[in-house]
Amino acid sequence: MNKVNPKDMKDFDNPYKIALIAMKDGPDDLHMCLVSSLCNKGDDKMMFGEFVRGISKKLIYDDPKTGFLIMSVSRDFWTGSMDFTHFVTEGEDYVRMNEYPLFRFNTYFGVSEVHYADLHDISERRALNMPGVIANAVRVMALKGANAGDRQKQVLRPWARKFLSGLITLKFIAYVGADGYPKIVPIIQAQTASSSRIVFTKAPYTDLLSDLKEGARVNVYGMSLDMEVVLTKGNYHKGKLGLGYVEIDKVYNCAPPKPGYVYPDISNEAVDFSQEPLAEAEI
Repeated sequence: MNKVNPKDMKDFDNPYKIALIAMKDGPDDLHMCLVSSLCNKGDDKMMFGEFVRGISKKLIYDDPKTGFLIMSVSRDFWTGSMDFTHFVTEGEDYVRMNEYPLFRFNTYFGVSEVHYADLHDISERRALNMPGVIANAVRVMALKGANAGDRQKQVLRPWARKFLSGLITLKFIAYVGADGYPKIVPIIQAQTASSSRIVFTKAPYTDLLSDLKEGARVNVYGMSLDMEVVLTKGNYHKGKLGLGYVEIDKVYNCAPPKPGYVYPDISNEAVDFSQEPLAEAEI
């Protein structure tokens, strides 16, 4: 459907929910970010307040086709897609978002911009299937060793590897769906099998993941309720014993004060202050 159910609007307006947006990052990659202020504007538009400046705010206008997932404090969730249109730096919505307790009492940052999107599609409310998640997490734990790959390859640091294997760590996968829009699906059962692989089952959301194809470019976003976050990027492959895995080739730090890639390693270059300063026209 392409309109928000009035019964869901109260859950969407709660700034303490989990809300994720996935967007395309050029022709061959994706990116994903947490935007807890994402909510509806009427029944056919969405909006969120920009709190931290990362690459996502540029990408949603490079290609406005984006996907989202909203999970309420009662562990119900919705998935959908939208097209970003514009942003504002003042007005009623700008003031209202800056008055949310989450932002109002933060002395370092406030909402700097409010971004708007036309709603393309949204699912019905769906309860998180915790019995299914736990059963499949046990299966992954028992079988992931067969899908470890190159155990010598070092991609994730020890903390991140342990974090992404935790059964209390929330994990979500994003990829471009059959309709050309990014989509996000919970994969809390996922665990690391090695420093470079995340292993998971499609169950208990096999229906939502039915269009995830071999070799697809994906993101896996891991987060805790303490706002610890890890974003990994790679390609999906069908693994052994009925499991699938993500071969990680990029790791992104989403947290302030400096969001950015932490793998592959970025070399540091010395600044030569002995050079002549640039002319004003060259700056």
